[in-house]
Amino acid sequence: MPSILDCHPTRAAYAPGATALIRVTCAGAASIPWRGVARASLCAVDGVVTHAERPVDLAANEVAQVHIPLSLPPDDLRGYGVEIELRDANGAVAAKAITALDVCARWERAPRYGFVCDFSPDERDTTRRMNAMARYHLNAVQAYDWMYRHYDFVPPTRVFTDALGRPQSLDVAQNKVNLAHELGMKILAYAAIYAAQPDFFNTHRELGLFKLDGSPFSLADFLINTDITNSAWRDLMLRECQRAMSALGFDGIHLDQYGYPRLAHRLDGAPVDLEAALPDFLNAVRDAIGDAPTVFNAVNAWPLEAVAQSRMDPLYIEIWPPNDTLRDVREVVLRARGLRGGNPPVIAAYIEALKSGDAGAITALRRLTAAIYLNGGSHIVLGERDGALADPYFPKYARLDAASAQLVRRDYDFISRYSEYFFAPDWRDVSATHVGGINEEIRLNTPRFGPNAAPNSIWAIARTRGGQLTLGLVNLVGLMDTAWNASQPAPPVLQNVEVRLQLEFWPNAIYFASPDVDDGRPQWLEISREGRIAKVVLPRLDIWGVLMVS
Repeated sequence: MPSILDCHPTRAAYAPGATALIRVTCAGAASIPWRGVARASLCAVDGVVTHAERPVDLAANEVAQVHIPLSLPPDDLRGYGVEIELRDANGAVAAKAITALDVCARWERAPRYGFVCDFSPDERDTTRRMNAMARYHLNAVQAYDWMYRHYDFVPPTRVFTDALGRPQSLDVAQNKVNLAHELGMKILAYAAIYAAQPDFFNTHRELGLFKLDGSPFSLADFLINTDITNSAWRDLMLRECQRAMSALGFDGIHLDQYGYPRLAHRLDGAPVDLEAALPDFLNAVRDAIGDAPTVFNAVNAWPLEAVAQSRMDPLYIEIWPPNDTLRDVREVVLRARGLRGGNPPVIAAYIEALKSGDAGAITALRRLTAAIYLNGGSHIVLGERDGALADPYFPKYARLDAASAQLVRRDYDFISRYSEYFFAPDWRDVSATHVGGINEEIRLNTPRFGPNAAPNSIWAIARTRGGQLTLGLVNLVGLMDTAWNASQPAPPVLQNVEVRLQLEFWPNAIYFASPDVDDGRPQWLEISREGRIAKVVLPRLDIWGVLMVS
């Protein structure tokens, strides 16, 4: 019998009404040829939307690819499963597999933000790296430390040495920009808003930011902080951002800071309030690059309210202590969504244990993924070479082994498939009033459950939108410390979890889906009635999943 080795869309994301191309890699049987069709079915939660077929003719042991076009509906912010079947001449299914895609007019509304940071002149596998990123459905990419200097972005030569001594190639950077565009990914150029190397600072001390004792603020004496309220520095930054956009064709700019200083002084002693100055500076950058996408890192949510007043989109938050727990992550996501009408923020959170490659780090990553997306956010963690960020200096990324990469890819297929359930801005969090404690709307037949990511519990996250309700579930059973930046034991698989719903409306249908169950396919659940209560039983809960009630 033939088999399906892999299947995936050829682009990371699609516009409403576009045509998606699904690439299916097939392998022939060991001893005989096989002839039939490959069918791709575009599936919503409640059934097949459309399908298409292409003929397949495989010799014995042959590996071949077939590309199946699917016409996508015009609806915006929608996700779909894509079921692949190999069918013989009699219509019998010889092999099947599954992938996913989503439809969104603007990546900022459903962000899956990734990274590239390798630009070595010796790189020969750029196409493979970028294709692998598209398979995670990463619809935007941060090009980290691509530049020559923090005050002079575009290098004078095609091959150059960056500020940390890394050999770099502008041609490799350009190739990654071009491939990102071909694969449906926006790519943003990294830039720090207020940093320059000592050689620049030593001849431009009037542009520095100083402490009360007169010494300059700096990052490990490698980068000296500069003054965004100084017109000379501001003009330089706007010009360099424009050069980056025009020289390489970047789609936007990713602006960084270091979380300090918040108050500083100019060389003449005059005070500088960074928080007050930021919105105008950030908007000036966006204006300078023609209103192209612009992102700014609110380090540990500072100064989030000021950034929310600007046109930075999406909001981006790098999390550090004291935001140590999964509950802290939830609170940061909800705070950011509240400032932007429910639109999803991007969270940068680095799990150091990923560097060790142990299984507990992957469990931690998958729980953190669930924590961020079930609360309506997005996580920048994945990048080239199956990389996963484990350090704020992106080139120190960890690499996922094949088994871990497959688990994570399954999570991101799931996120893409159910995109509207995670990212739509009109979802309203009702966890605190519906789940746990005295609340009777949603109850589980487990000793410990609730909305606050308590240790050794099922974390239940309830959200409503019109006549819909979702209940996100994260299995924290056996986890005695909910710190997100730590290796974690795998939880026991929970069987036959009963969910009792007292919602004052009777559900038309209830589905459960999990990346750990049946490749993320929606499971229709039988509803039993007990007075005003609707009861369903989840067959199993591994790491995480979502109950969808309509």
